[in-house]
Amino acid sequence: MGRSSARPWEAIGRYRRYWLSTFIILPACSAGLMLAQVLTDRLPLWLEIPTLLIFVLLFAWISAGFWTALVGFILLMRGRTDTVPGSPELHLAEPRPQSRVAIVMPIYNEEVERVAAGLQATYKSLQQAGALAHFEFFLLSDTRDPAIWLREELVWSALCQSLDAFGRIHYRRRPINNKAKSGNVADFCRRWGKDYEYMVVLDADSVMNGETLYRMLEMMEGNPQVGIIQTQPLAVNRETLYARLQQFAQHLYGPIFSAGLRFWQLGDGHYIGHNAILRTVPFTQYCALPVLPGRAPLGGPLLSHDFVEAALMAKSGWEVWFVPSLSGSYEEVPPTLIDDLKRDRRWAQGNLQHLRLLAGEGLRPAHRFLFINGAMSFLAAPLWGTFLILGALGSLHWANTASDGSITLFDWGWLADPMPFWLFGVTVILLLSPKFMAVLWVVRQRGQKDHFGGLFSLLASMFFESLFSILMAPIRMAFHSQFVIQTLMGRGVHWGGQVRGDQETSWADAFRYFGWYSALGLSLAALLYPFLGVWHFVWLVPILGGLTAAVPLAAWTSRPALGRWARRQRLFVIPEEMHVPQELQALSVDSVAYLPHIEGDPFIQVVVDPRFNAIHTALQRNRTGAWPRAANLCHKALEQGPQGLNNRERNILLSDRNSMLALHRAVWSTADRARLTAWGLQSDEQKLTDVQIIGGK
Repeated sequence: MGRSSARPWEAIGRYRRYWLSTFIILPACSAGLMLAQVLTDRLPLWLEIPTLLIFVLLFAWISAGFWTALVGFILLMRGRTDTVPGSPELHLAEPRPQSRVAIVMPIYNEEVERVAAGLQATYKSLQQAGALAHFEFFLLSDTRDPAIWLREELVWSALCQSLDAFGRIHYRRRPINNKAKSGNVADFCRRWGKDYEYMVVLDADSVMNGETLYRMLEMMEGNPQVGIIQTQPLAVNRETLYARLQQFAQHLYGPIFSAGLRFWQLGDGHYIGHNAILRTVPFTQYCALPVLPGRAPLGGPLLSHDFVEAALMAKSGWEVWFVPSLSGSYEEVPPTLIDDLKRDRRWAQGNLQHLRLLAGEGLRPAHRFLFINGAMSFLAAPLWGTFLILGALGSLHWANTASDGSITLFDWGWLADPMPFWLFGVTVILLLSPKFMAVLWVVRQRGQKDHFGGLFSLLASMFFESLFSILMAPIRMAFHSQFVIQTLMGRGVHWGGQVRGDQETSWADAFRYFGWYSALGLSLAALLYPFLGVWHFVWLVPILGGLTAAVPLAAWTSRPALGRWARRQRLFVIPEEMHVPQELQALSVDSVAYLPHIEGDPFIQVVVDPRFNAIHTALQRNRTGAWPRAANLCHKALEQGPQGLNNRERNILLSDRNSMLALHRAVWSTADRARLTAWGLQSDEQKLTDVQIIGGK
């Protein structure tokens, strides 16, 4: 079903975005004019013009966030959800008996037990909601490591057996993982999409409530013009201090920003690639990702797919709605600053690629703005750095050209003009006021502050979170600037496996990643303090202090022990810790104790153990074209033992059903004691010794 000639929310959306544009552009231009009054006759045009342009651009960008938060704050304080004519929340329909939803979870070298626990939690929640009949699960593996691949198969089998879910939880591993996650989802759509009207895309760390999933299905059934419904996943479950800071910030500030985003976007919403429901046929038909002309990193395949898929869905006439009121949607955040920055490196390249799509024909204005805003999330860093450099050059020029010659290099007496302070104050208000709005909204809700540990804990947590944010801002500025420069210079990056569990950053790694930045902060502080004096130096303390503290910040905030200590002090507490939802309780280690534990080499086990071999070979197909090489590898494995095969050779054997069956028979048929020992067998009793599979039935 395509777009109708007139949709009731479109006129409302245009009107709202007109005013948003006005609120962004007019204050930014006014602030630029005020700054121009300060700089006129003090700086040459080659310094004044770029300084003004960068200031106006950055001011406009931060003001967009302020107005989004303010609108969301007003909506939440009035106790209303922003439902306009055409909102999917207004039209729910009982799912038809034939309505089928595929819940797809692409995975790549993940911690298998955590993946299984998340799937189990979502499965059981659907079961308890009485909605399981409409849903099936697909575990779509792109894993390259043979040991993890084999663990996935065994854990999948045990999960299906435990839940009595054979035929409802499916597993497939792609032999070739082209185009990463987006390619994996596209492969599913080509193979099975016609069998499922809808699909819910999850990340490897996603968990969703069954009633929420059923409500999403009701929305799709009642709104045949909607192509995507995106929830707002809440960050949970991490214990490092860094992750707890991120979780707290998202839970406290997120609702007002989410409500504001929904107010501006309406049916031109965004898609973040997971915890969303999609209509399968139009997604398959219209959302194939373009390949950009030129070479990577700015050309070639798109590294970040979700915003583009939403834009293509909307371009083809389908509505995309962000519905933050849908609760029961969870994810996990990177545990350390290093892991967060590694993810940002990939996002930086992907978002810069999106700028090349701005001129694409037929794209909706709201999605062009999303492309710009996403790119500005990273371009703001080098722009901010450039603005600081231009300010230093301006100060140098003013000092050297003062008419009376009494001004020293860093004597900023001309800043006695109050205008710069007004501009600084307005900028601080734009940046910090959303935090106070969020706190005020929480305090006004009956019992809500108790979900954050009480009023004192809430205020203390907000203060310390803001302090950490200020200190980390210069670190992010430095790294994001580096990412942008690397991308523009042609140095690309590829998607890889992500760290899901809590882990610590060693001091050695902290020095390796952040030592140069700490040294830079210390050097600049030592160099500038004698020239600036105490008062002027104070203005640079947040920047220099953040850079100087980069190494200890990276190391200390990665400590789970500090995160647990903060929780005991009721700092950075989130509602899901005060009242743990059933889905999150199901992620505990005890809840997945039935899963098989593998000791030793999984490749040896899949060859030797009859049950494991049967599970694995049932999931493979005969690759007759690969048999000559596979036969040679079978011979090599028998002659040299499993240790003689590298991962690539193991993958070749593991991908061919006949090879694994032949190798299994050959190992169990041999009477050579040395060969038996290499495969963990004893010739006298023909039984498994060193290798054991514990669990399963």
